Amino acid sequence: MNNKKFHEYVYSVENWLDELVIAFLSFGVIIVLVDLLMFQSQSYSFITLGDAIFPWITMVALMIIGRELWLLNRNVREHLERTGE
Repeated sequence: MNNKKFHEYVYSVENWLDELVIAFLSFGVIIVLVDLLMFQSQSYSFITLGDAIFPWITMVALMIIGRELWLLNRNVREHLERTGE
């Protein structure tokens, strides 16, 4: 029983950290985009703008994919534990 409680606590912390990192990366994309469009003196085309924000978009996408796979794994594991397999 105590092990299950600790497992739920660790799950809560991991879930909270994932959400925090995804929010941080999302705000990072917005800040970089606003900085490039409003405060940089040179003009950007779509290609150079895409090159500037590509690393941020990639990090956000990988974090979201990783989080969704993690949640799917947890749901499948809980389902298998409930059914006794």
